[in-house]
Amino acid sequence: MSGVLVLVAMLAGFVVMHSLISRPALRTPLVARLGSRRYLILHGVVSLLGMAAVFWAYFRAPHIELWPSSTILRTIPLLAMPVACILAVASVITPCAGLGGDRLPAGDNPAPGILGVTRHPAPWALILWSASHVIANGDLAGALLFGTFLAFAAAAPMLVDRRRRRLNGEVAWRRFAAVTSTVPLLAAWQGRTAVDWRGIGWTPVLLGLALFGVIVAVHVPIVGFLS
Repeated sequence: MSGVLVLVAMLAGFVVMHSLISRPALRTPLVARLGSRRYLILHGVVSLLGMAAVFWAYFRAPHIELWPSSTILRTIPLLAMPVACILAVASVITPCAGLGGDRLPAGDNPAPGILGVTRHPAPWALILWSASHVIANGDLAGALLFGTFLAFAAAAPMLVDRRRRRLNGEVAWRRFAAVTSTVPLLAAWQGRTAVDWRGIGWTPVLLGLALFGVIVAVHVPIVGFLS
């Protein structure tokens, strides 16, 4: 169980570190001193280092089965990850769509590109990745690791929306929120917006599928194809 305890400690450290650097009390002066771009780089580096430590502990943890895995369950990530990769790429190449996209769209279309599908593509990419891997692995270490990221992803939309509302003001926020939704395609289904498929284009789809191919190529030699 010592390996599990190390994993828990690394996960706790990652959560604390990531939460501290994202809190307004620390984020605001850092952005003022470094600028938004340098802050996001710092945030990314800190997150990558934390994730590296977490995965180091994960691969050292013992396998303790919680439910039996199967080929069917291990196929779920293969179905979820292409969509997750497309959402992740779209969140990066669409202005205002990433976790650091605090400035709301100012043009005639308040929900351009992927924002017409969901105003939180990055958290949904993380939800698909983490939830599918919790189901597929069926072990304690996997539940701890991917379950932590799933909880993070589930909380992110509320925290990001709160920050966007505070930074952009009530009028701009209401204009944006009226035509977008956290749940994918909910705003379109309710008739509050029309998805700008042309604005999304093929770029995030093709780059997302290419990213998925890279992930599979890296994944196979480390843990196997359906593992």
